[in-house]
Amino acid sequence: MQLLLSVAVLGFVAQGALGIITEITNNVSGTTKCLDVKGGVLANGTPVQIYDCNASNAQDWVFARPGPTSLRIWNSTYCLDAGSTPGNGVGMKIWECFDNLPAQTWFYTDDNRIALYNQGLCLDLTDGDSTNGNQIQTWQCTDGNKNQEWIQVNLR
Repeated sequence: MQLLLSVAVLGFVAQGALGIITEITNNVSGTTKCLDVKGGVLANGTPVQIYDCNASNAQDWVFARPGPTSLRIWNSTYCLDAGSTPGNGVGMKIWECFDNLPAQTWFYTDDNRIALYNQGLCLDLTDGDSTNGNQIQTWQCTDGNKNQEWIQVNLR
């Protein structure tokens, strides 16, 4: 199944021709926040941050479950990218999508984590800080780590 996502920690989205348009959310602080492309700027290297959910295109993602797959900004050619040397503390950004690029290949785990395929790294809310503008990072996948729990919220 293919999904369109904005990242937050709470719910799920409606299915369309390409899949589901959704937000991906995190609720570590008790407030639902979304995975967001900073300033809505679709360009190589634009940081991906946590931000108040606002139903903007900067928070809509396409994601095929169960994966592995890319996490692509809806209606664009840009994907979530972990960079050329993924590791703990590496800030997330978007980059032009390339098929089967390891830095852009993700999967959604049964316990609500978004993991970089075959690398043991998960999307992580940096320092558990849900302040708007905090850049998302990768970190070693850890069971029960609330900073790594992401829920798909259906939008349309």
